[in-house]
Amino acid sequence: MNKLLVSDIIDLNDNNCILNLVNNDITINVYGDNTIYLIKEEINNLTINMQNKSILRVYIKDNDIKNINNITINQEDNSKIYFNVSCSNNDNYNLRVDNNIKGNNNESYINIRNISNNGLSKIIINVLVDKKTINNIAVEDLKGINNGGFVHIEPNIVALSNEVEANHLTTIGGLDKDSLNYLMSKGIKEDISKKKLLEGFLKSNMDNYINENYGGD
Repeated sequence: MNKLLVSDIIDLNDNNCILNLVNNDITINVYGDNTIYLIKEEINNLTINMQNKSILRVYIKDNDIKNINNITINQEDNSKIYFNVSCSNNDNYNLRVDNNIKGNNNESYINIRNISNNGLSKIIINVLVDKKTINNIAVEDLKGINNGGFVHIEPNIVALSNEVEANHLTTIGGLDKDSLNYLMSKGIKEDISKKKLLEGFLKSNMDNYINENYGGD
């Protein structure tokens, strides 16, 4: 797995890599087929520009997320992005994602898993599909767990074109009581059972590389 130290602008072309982001304002231009991992980053503004026929899988994971505030995704034509965030926070947390679908034949899948242990998590996802565009897909799958704190999620999809497939799913709640009772019935202590369920919730949104190398972080 490559590790790339980024200053402010990077061009990705058929890369699988861990990005070490060092500036507050980062721009990523995406060409080809790519997978990137962001682990325990502090980012104020991240802009992702999807080029023609590009694919990007993004995995962002942190068990005490501090600062990933504003993310903008721009898609022109024939691009596909899978944007995955799994994070827990022990303080107030704000995340805003603006996905601008400006062209045709694009696919966007935004998947967020957040656990608020304390404070307020405010997550706003805005997807804008421009008018006169065709054959675009926009999907939001956003889930939060109140674990001592509070999760607030705003899922917004504005489709100015009739030729778009747009769906969003949002759920906010506590730990699943049936699953917790099941683990405890097997002799697993309550605190350990809760920990396992919370870990599984975050891992469900990550790939094998993250879960095998950073699953316990």
